Amino acid sequence: MKKQIEETLQCLIGQSFWGSGRVANLLTFQFGPRQVRTDHHGKSHQVGTYALHVQCAWRLTKAQRILAASGDLGWEPKEVNEETRNYEGEGYSWPKNNRGTRLDEQLVSFFRQCEQTPLFVQAIQADDLGGLTIELSSQHLLTVFPDDSFDEEYWRFFQVGVNLPHFVVIGQGIDDQEE
Repeated sequence: MKKQIEETLQCLIGQSFWGSGRVANLLTFQFGPRQVRTDHHGKSHQVGTYALHVQCAWRLTKAQRILAASGDLGWEPKEVNEETRNYEGEGYSWPKNNRGTRLDEQLVSFFRQCEQTPLFVQAIQADDLGGLTIELSSQHLLTVFPDDSFDEEYWRFFQVGVNLPHFVVIGQGIDDQEE
């Protein structure tokens, strides 16, 4: 599985890492040139050429510091202010209380900083359990690590807007590739 993951995600090397979104506990990460898409409500939004959808544990780090992680989802934001309350950016699905979570707050802050200093994928490493580390510029890492024994989907990778099968990692390995 390790080899197949690394070969499949090799196309990310050199691509920009520029955005994320969330629907419930599903996190989406955006890579590569931006594309404008229209959702089912008719609203335009930007997506990357490549997308990584994650439904297992993950963390975004720089050097020895966690910047954002899946565990932040269940916590209130550190600050509630007009900027975070009214933020309507790149695919976030804010809770009905309009406050978001600590995870939303951390990712908004992180990707705003990336607008000043863009990050690029430098290397891909995987393990035989479906784990994945995407090495980014400036000592950043995006690490995805399945952390349960269920046969559910851990993560998927695909090229946006292209009619090719998705690469899907589940509890028993790589799923039959689906669209």
